[in-house]
Amino acid sequence: MRNNVNMRRLFAYGSWYLLTSAAVILAACQTEEPNYAEQVLRNGRILTVDNDFSIAEALAIQGERIVAVGSDVDIEEQIGPDTRVIDLAGRTVIPGLIDNHMHFIRAVQRWNLQARIDGVNSKQQALDIMAAKAASMEPGEWLMVQGGWRENQFVDGPSGFTLEELDAAAPENPLFLQITYQSVYANSLALEAVGVSPDEGAYHRGPPLISGQPPYGLLNEQMPSVSQEQLERNLFDFIHELNRAGLTSVYDVGRPPEGDISLLERMSTADEPLPLRVWHTLKYEAYDSQGADAAVTLVQNSAPDNGDYLGLLGLGEHIYLPMFDNPGTTERYSDEIIDEFMKIATAAAEGGFQVHEHTMQDITVQSLLDRYEALNERIPLAPLRWTFIHVFSLSPESIERIRALDMTIAVHSVASLAEARVPLRDIQDGGVVWGLGTDATIVAHYQPFITLGWAVSGKNVSGNTVLDQTVSREEALIAHTRANAWLLFKEDDLGTLEAGKFADLVVLDRDYLTVPENEIFDIESVLTMVGGRIAYDAIGALDAASEE
Repeated sequence: MRNNVNMRRLFAYGSWYLLTSAAVILAACQTEEPNYAEQVLRNGRILTVDNDFSIAEALAIQGERIVAVGSDVDIEEQIGPDTRVIDLAGRTVIPGLIDNHMHFIRAVQRWNLQARIDGVNSKQQALDIMAAKAASMEPGEWLMVQGGWRENQFVDGPSGFTLEELDAAAPENPLFLQITYQSVYANSLALEAVGVSPDEGAYHRGPPLISGQPPYGLLNEQMPSVSQEQLERNLFDFIHELNRAGLTSVYDVGRPPEGDISLLERMSTADEPLPLRVWHTLKYEAYDSQGADAAVTLVQNSAPDNGDYLGLLGLGEHIYLPMFDNPGTTERYSDEIIDEFMKIATAAAEGGFQVHEHTMQDITVQSLLDRYEALNERIPLAPLRWTFIHVFSLSPESIERIRALDMTIAVHSVASLAEARVPLRDIQDGGVVWGLGTDATIVAHYQPFITLGWAVSGKNVSGNTVLDQTVSREEALIAHTRANAWLLFKEDDLGTLEAGKFADLVVLDRDYLTVPENEIFDIESVLTMVGGRIAYDAIGALDAASEE
């Protein structure tokens, strides 16, 4: 009898427990909202650039980061009533492109006075661009093409510009076109402004009109001062242009005469971050032993700060200015110069800084490797990801020594203008992490697809072969995305389109993997996102998404 009572009690309790649990579960199901994505991009060809270089159809974004990547069917469950859905209509998507070497702050300063002919392969088209810019300016305002071009890019006029052509393009504005820091073309109004007779012609080489040292010659000295308001407009206009080109991150490597970082520091405190991630180097100049000592003190009192949108990353590109490698360097720098260089480099290693050093010739790379290998015995360099940059020439022996130190290489398409034969295939096959950049905006263009076209085809924009060694499309894209993220210590956040990473991406107007090689140069972004925010939109993606 007692057992029967206990059984009835147990049954009653069990029934109550089951009913109560079911009610709780049912209530939870009724109140808990599905975790839908804020944005979904679907019906595309998404080159994730992950370790398998996998290709997906869709991805989902929550806040600033990607939360899922897969097929359209996989991502369908991420779409809720408030999800913004962007139909890619079959377009190709790549990770946001990263430039590992740009003089960004310098370019901002005079952006409003610029006409840009980067990548233009027709002289007449270049003249039309200058004429259109001049027509938009007030009479007497200075107009400049501050680098990013060479005569050899024009298929219809590699001999350069005549005085008559430049006078016709800008009849009421002083105009000059700078080629690196070596030569310049100018119209009559510009020449007269600096006391040079137009009878001497449009072309002038070297000082006093153009110089490799600040203030960069008489013509650059004529540039008007820039108000703070204009500087802020220039910043947003230049960032917009880089977003249009497909860039979402840059590494600024300028010295103090090129401007300081305060503008970015001020603007980056806004509630909505700037639509470009900018890392920069420590700003100083060291011309002698005393300057090197001051640089060491500065390094010792500073620390890397690798923020998500703005950060101090390292030292470069000239950590000691007497060691200024160039295409004509044929001899090793003296021990005295390298000693001063290493004084600063050692302080950088002790402080955890990356060194990003301008090295065009293999003989300079070898000189530094001798010292770096010795320093590595005391301070491991692998965690610091020190980088050789430009490397117009590089021997297989040097590549192997770089690999052994776990250093990186930054290759720049300025070489395409200089027709330098960078050994890309040797670098790729040598097992070194290497990335692509430009060295924009004076000695090189800023468009990443010109860089990618050069690396893949071995040609410049005029179709002339300027490389003996090339890489595949996949290898080149990795170098402009995933590898550069590694160089910037951001491999966990950038460089690929994977769940957990920032939604920095570019939607292309044509398929990078299948267009003819000569069309890679002309690929354009139709939509650029930085941290999930639309920074550039040429297809009305926002409007189309709001209509769904």
